[in-house]
Amino acid sequence: MGKIFLIRHGQTDSNSKKVFQGRLDNPLNALGIAQAYKMAEAMENVKLDAIYCSSMLRARMTAAPLAMKQNIAYKSTDLLQEVSFGLWEGLEYEEINKRWPKEMQDFFARPGEWIPPQGESFVEVQERCAKAFAKIFAEQGHDKNIAIVSHGGIIRVQLCMLLNLHLNNLWRLSVHNASITTLSDWGGNIIIETINAFHYL
Repeated sequence: MGKIFLIRHGQTDSNSKKVFQGRLDNPLNALGIAQAYKMAEAMENVKLDAIYCSSMLRARMTAAPLAMKQNIAYKSTDLLQEVSFGLWEGLEYEEINKRWPKEMQDFFARPGEWIPPQGESFVEVQERCAKAFAKIFAEQGHDKNIAIVSHGGIIRVQLCMLLNLHLNNLWRLSVHNASITTLSDWGGNIIIETINAFHYL
């Protein structure tokens, strides 16, 4: 039996200011760096065989303390990058709601049917997540302990896939900065053990 740990990156300034960041390659802020180290300490008694992460800076900065603690290198991949929010990136919720009220309503009420302005739909993200899982399992098999460090949008989509939930249920899943969601892997049969644990913060 293997274990999979889905980990969200630590806080960025965009997170704290409620700004859509998507593909903006923002670093962690001071709190986010502290969160990353606390997450790594919380994983200290887990022996990881591999660490994968989004190629975006905030995910790599979160994966780095974990990699150091585990004494293994992390592998980054574009397949785990955050959702592209297109024209919304860099804007606050209020500004987006003024300029794209219908799209914003769809984003929260029907995310699985949401069509982003010059961005990426969650259906497209789901296809990326499936490719990421396929790549990881092809390289590691199903009997390893694997950490996957990515983003809130990515982890929510991954959980919808694993729970066989429609993407319209995306926002029913909470994913805190630097949280750990733990899965058991029984030869490819994935069982969710805990979601959104962040008590160590």
